[in-house]
Amino acid sequence: MKINGWLTGCCVLCFAAISSHVQAQSDYRFGGLALNRDLMMAWDFSSLSRPQTFGSARSMGMGGAFVSLGADLASMSLNPAGLGMYRHNEFSITPLVSLARASSSSAAGAQSWAGNSKNRFALADVGLAFNLFERANGALTSMTLGFGLNRVADFNTRYSFASDVRYDGAMVPSIADVFAQQLNQGGVFPDMNSDGGLNGRLDYRNPYFWPAVLAYKSAMTHVVPVGAGDMSEWEADAIGPRASILRSVDAVETGSINEFDLSLGANLNNVVYIGASLGIQTVRKTSTLVYGEDYGYFADGDDGYAYGPGGVLPAQLEYADLWQRTILDGAGVNFKLGVIVRPVGGLRLGVAVHTPTFYSLDRSYRAGMDYRLLSNIEGVSGAEERLESPVQYDEGTDCWDFVSPTRLMFGASYAFGKFAIVSVDYERDWYNGIRVKNVPTGSDFGPTSYKTDFQLNFCATNNLRAGVELRPSPRFALRAGYGYSSSMLKDESLAYEVPQLTDSHYFTLGAGVNLSRTVSLDVAYQCLVDHQSEYRLFYSYDQTAEAFSYASDLYRTSFTRHFIALTLGVHF
Repeated sequence: MKINGWLTGCCVLCFAAISSHVQAQSDYRFGGLALNRDLMMAWDFSSLSRPQTFGSARSMGMGGAFVSLGADLASMSLNPAGLGMYRHNEFSITPLVSLARASSSSAAGAQSWAGNSKNRFALADVGLAFNLFERANGALTSMTLGFGLNRVADFNTRYSFASDVRYDGAMVPSIADVFAQQLNQGGVFPDMNSDGGLNGRLDYRNPYFWPAVLAYKSAMTHVVPVGAGDMSEWEADAIGPRASILRSVDAVETGSINEFDLSLGANLNNVVYIGASLGIQTVRKTSTLVYGEDYGYFADGDDGYAYGPGGVLPAQLEYADLWQRTILDGAGVNFKLGVIVRPVGGLRLGVAVHTPTFYSLDRSYRAGMDYRLLSNIEGVSGAEERLESPVQYDEGTDCWDFVSPTRLMFGASYAFGKFAIVSVDYERDWYNGIRVKNVPTGSDFGPTSYKTDFQLNFCATNNLRAGVELRPSPRFALRAGYGYSSSMLKDESLAYEVPQLTDSHYFTLGAGVNLSRTVSLDVAYQCLVDHQSEYRLFYSYDQTAEAFSYASDLYRTSFTRHFIALTLGVHF
């Protein structure tokens, strides 16, 4: 890990892990949407490993059920044996419009805040198929070489909400309480010694504490003496115990995974088709999260002021917003093998296996905080400030390497002459088989820890795709499809860290027209609904008492995404 820059004003503040300070009496686990973003967690790897159904507009219109169908450039990313069915050359390009919508809810209520939509124009698929040769005699009837660039995952989403939690006699938990516990448990304190360095400095190369340090510098927490000597501990500061808190979230993701396929398909006696693809992927994903708290005092006698045990606090926070940004860049490589058999008439049976994709990812992380501190001392005005952390770079040999799940696909289709086609696919993906191969130096978790996490909390998924194509005339086609994917989580009720994708389903519609003997135009619409697990914005879990110490409410976010694709194909 490489660090660039320093926290604002850190030159005047020393931190030290001082053994004589009071440590937390319990062993806490910390997490939630706003925490644990300093390194990659299991859900980061799983979210990168779940492909989406893109390709040509024809394949999208039929729900992506193309494992047993061929003569389409989408075959390269599903079952390359389909290339063996080409009897001509083809070039096609498929632009794509993505319209993502989100909604969030909780028992305490969640109102839309900054925005819940993200629209993008992208390229779903572009490819070229060369029919290398064709002959009437011999076991090898034809062979086709394919080059394709296909979008396999789209990350362009946004969700935001605000949730107002009013003080009703019981203290409303704040993320400041969690930061105080986190610093206590880590033994991280300002150096109180006059010689300024007797016990050493905090290791600023550990981004785990950066949000908590920012909270300290934003007056959310402070250190108070406990007992004799220099014994001390952290507690929340400038937030009255009778505060009502308006919690807000704005989460934005952009980016995609695109795969370049080099494929070869062969036709054996017009009965058996075999194929192979080498897939090279590029990854780009930017995640930005802003978590904010606005503090208000509406209880009887507060009059807008924060009261503590000794009366009005000398200073009170009006708001504090923690923002964090993570950028992933990298590449992956995989291999695909497939077979299609046409035993009788219009029946086709297909099988394909995709090896795990080996990914190598560079990652950067940065955090910051905006806050306004109001003074309750006469003659002293309030202040609005902004702080930023260093930038953490995980790159080069200090990067993240992992392998995605193995994918096994089966397909069956039947063509009713030239008038209709029905196709069904089944796919099995083993998410409990994700393995982390390399982590940056100093990471809190190693490959063994991640392996245990995937084995205990993740499972294989079942994926079903079905599609139908009707041709009322030789030049015109109508299509429809459906797809479903089961959850990759063994127990969704335990996944309260971040909104993790559980099950999803989609339906598709499409149409195609042959503009001439050599030019075709296809259009497809896909409506995808992703369900997510419930999550907390922050929490501290007392592992000794087996109970939450401080925690936000549970929230749930779901996404509805609309994709419109248009394919222009040229046969030559």
